[in-house]
Amino acid sequence: MQKPTYTLLFLLLFMFFQASAQTKPETNYYVVIGVFAKLDNAVRLTNRANQHGFNAQYAINTRQKWNYVYLLQTTDKRKAYALAIRMRADTEYKDAWVFTGTLGAGQSIIVEEPTEKPEEKPPVVIEPVEQNPVIEEKPVEVPPVIVEEPVKKPAGKPFIFQLKGNDGIPITGEVQVQESSNATRYQVFKANEVVYIEAPKNARGNYVVVTQAAGFQPVNLILSYENPTPELGAEGETVIPIELSKVRRGDYIDFNNVRFFRNSSILDPAAQNELDGLVDLMKESTGYKIRVHGHCNGTNDKEGSILGSSTNYFALDPGKNKIGKFSAKELTNERAEIVKAYLVSQGIEASRIDTKGRW
Repeated sequence: MQKPTYTLLFLLLFMFFQASAQTKPETNYYVVIGVFAKLDNAVRLTNRANQHGFNAQYAINTRQKWNYVYLLQTTDKRKAYALAIRMRADTEYKDAWVFTGTLGAGQSIIVEEPTEKPEEKPPVVIEPVEQNPVIEEKPVEVPPVIVEEPVKKPAGKPFIFQLKGNDGIPITGEVQVQESSNATRYQVFKANEVVYIEAPKNARGNYVVVTQAAGFQPVNLILSYENPTPELGAEGETVIPIELSKVRRGDYIDFNNVRFFRNSSILDPAAQNELDGLVDLMKESTGYKIRVHGHCNGTNDKEGSILGSSTNYFALDPGKNKIGKFSAKELTNERAEIVKAYLVSQGIEASRIDTKGRW
């Protein structure tokens, strides 16, 4: 019995998988300076950015139905984060951020000079010629019956924290929800999205909410879980509007994603994108000097780990990390020093970086 059939089948399968690997779409990164529910607001910001010399465009997020204004679309992740950091450091767009995904076709604002109106010519009218229509009968297709499973909602009540600036423009950010202002544990939720929160365990029935948005001053407020506000959204969620004010322009940049593993000075992998953007900014602007502030929750000693002899800034390595009990002062200092060490490893001079632990 001959075996070439099996060889041919193997080659076809190999060619199929190879073709599939080649058609994998690239990831798009957008440097966004504003997100709007109303198209007019997106057009207005796009026009203003273009007047300032940027190549701004706007496009709709087909899933959220919001209009995004962006300055750059690229498949180069590092290039996108570098531009976002530069916008936050050098321009009025302090809340610039990187959106990963796919938007609709971008629309530019182009101001054209008026031209002389050409001489109008009478339109040419073409009379239709009547023909006997040919009617093609098609079989009637019966659509399949699809039984959808009911969507199970998360526990708790739905809320949406709407962060906006003084001009009414939505702001990308997060909110921390905790039992009290002195609590060491908290929940983090994205702003401008419907989130579900369970009832607090304290007798007052209140939560303390703290906003976090790049380039804006944090806002603290008390949220009454049972009687928050009378305003409801389209899906019955409680709407919490919060107005934010921009920080004063200077050398301060807030990095939302520069976080650490619990009770450690080891960076979370999500921090690398923003830190790489800072590296590129400092390489382009050689006069920049920065101070890194390290933080941790609470003032008590903590059982945890610091980098030790490991050279991996973004992953726990029990064999090389130094494990033990550390004071809040030690941990905050270590966190600031680890950020500095990573920047230096990427070619930034140590003399341009100061560190300070805050506890």
